Amino acid sequence: MRSDKYNDRNRDNRFDTRAYDGWEETQMLFQSRNREREELKKRKQREEAYREYLAMREHPNANRSPKDDVKTYTRKKRQKPVLESYEEEPPRKSRQKPKQKKRRVKRIILVILLLLIILAAAGVMAVMGLMEKVGDLEIDSSNLGIDPQVAEELKDYQNIALLGIDARDMDDYENCRTDAMIILSLDKKNDTIRQISVYRDTYLHVNEEYGYDKITNVHAYEGTTGTIHSLNENLDLNIEEAVVVNWKAVADVVDGLGGIDVKIRESEISEMNKYIKDTQKNIGGSKKKIKKAGMQTLNGNQAVTYARIRKDSAKGDYRRNERMKIVVSATVEKAKKTNPFKLHQIASEVLPEIKTNMSSGSLMKVMMSFISGDMTDSTGWPFNTQGWTNYNGAWCGAPVTLKSNVEELHEKYFGQLDYEPTETVQEISSEISRRTGYY
Repeated sequence: MRSDKYNDRNRDNRFDTRAYDGWEETQMLFQSRNREREELKKRKQREEAYREYLAMREHPNANRSPKDDVKTYTRKKRQKPVLESYEEEPPRKSRQKPKQKKRRVKRIILVILLLLIILAAAGVMAVMGLMEKVGDLEIDSSNLGIDPQVAEELKDYQNIALLGIDARDMDDYENCRTDAMIILSLDKKNDTIRQISVYRDTYLHVNEEYGYDKITNVHAYEGTTGTIHSLNENLDLNIEEAVVVNWKAVADVVDGLGGIDVKIRESEISEMNKYIKDTQKNIGGSKKKIKKAGMQTLNGNQAVTYARIRKDSAKGDYRRNERMKIVVSATVEKAKKTNPFKLHQIASEVLPEIKTNMSSGSLMKVMMSFISGDMTDSTGWPFNTQGWTNYNGAWCGAPVTLKSNVEELHEKYFGQLDYEPTETVQEISSEISRRTGYY
């Protein structure tokens, strides 16, 4: 039997060790030490990985092996490098993928193109709207005197009659003579423009009723249709379209552009100053006179007077056609350098003073050709002429001969070598020679 000191009833438990509480504290101590070891291990791993990351950035190809060049179809997930304690990772620059950049550039280009298309369409609509302001010109298309053979041979040329009339009011333009007759010849293949100015006093065939007369009088007899018919019949041309303007329209355009630069000859000053006042009386505007010869800027009335004066102490009436072409060319050149908004304003004011049978599209095409084409090549017709007084006592310019002048015209300006005029031209030429005595 055990002694009393082992007997539970007689034991003094005051000095016993509390076994349960001591075991719990021991377990917590061991767990804390294990966590510290794990954290230290992980910290060392992170520090080692970060050092490798820094070394790889400084020397990217230092530890590269040939196997690294082998391309595989599996993509490993990049591990974010662990920074040292209390250090912040430097900020990365945002990078866009190449495909995203290309898509963005394409979108920008498409937006720009779309804006340009919208602007171009708006410009075309504005110009087309202006074209609607041009007055309608009635022409009998069945009576234009175009020979079928000529129509075929000149199919690559668009010939337009530009007629300047001395009407004060465009409502009464049919009964007026033509002060200026310029044939605008557009070469469709080479995109060039020529001015063929027909001398107003040229003696030509009008029609069966009026016989032979100055070409300037035809418009007063038979209107624009009759003028086109005579030009086609006498010159072997294919004119179907015409633009009729009065001198007020010319003056308004020149004034709207701020004047045109023209070289005035000494022999032209006295004649210009003599008629500037008359021009101002008819169409209004300035009556400022010319003070000296040389290159200078002419206002609207000065430009009109310059184009209209008939006499020149140096060259006489034939210089008049040259002056008309100079005014047209100088106006076109000035328009090329003028602000589009200003041109729009000028056109809206002047176009109602113009009449034409051209469609809006055709008229706009011709205007664009004026701006981009070459206007330097021009001539006066006929090339050879002699003065003659007709049966009414009026002075005329007789072509010598009509046949040879038509041949030269087509060979030089329409590229038709060894040109043979139509039978109609040859018959008219013979009659003019018979009447005038010039062969």
